Amino acid sequence: MFLATTFLLLDRMHTKAYNVCMETEKYTVLRVRKTTRDLLKLVSVLSHASMVETIDRLARQELARIQKEQEKPDAALKKEQKAGL
Repeated sequence: MFLATTFLLLDRMHTKAYNVCMETEKYTVLRVRKTTRDLLKLVSVLSHASMVETIDRLARQELARIQKEQEKPDAALKKEQKAGL
């Protein structure tokens, strides 16, 4: 009984110490394919960044690319509207 209680207490202490960074509201669990994880790991190693930093950077780059693509048709439409006035 004493041994089981000791292991339970040690397990709780380990969980608290191990998950200290992950208990903050800044992080969440993200599910990706194993192949995607391997690619992210390779990119993060080659860029000397953490996987969290790499995911953040790639997501921001993709968002900027999409926003830039969406601005192109809007700019062309505005140009046509100016020419028509």
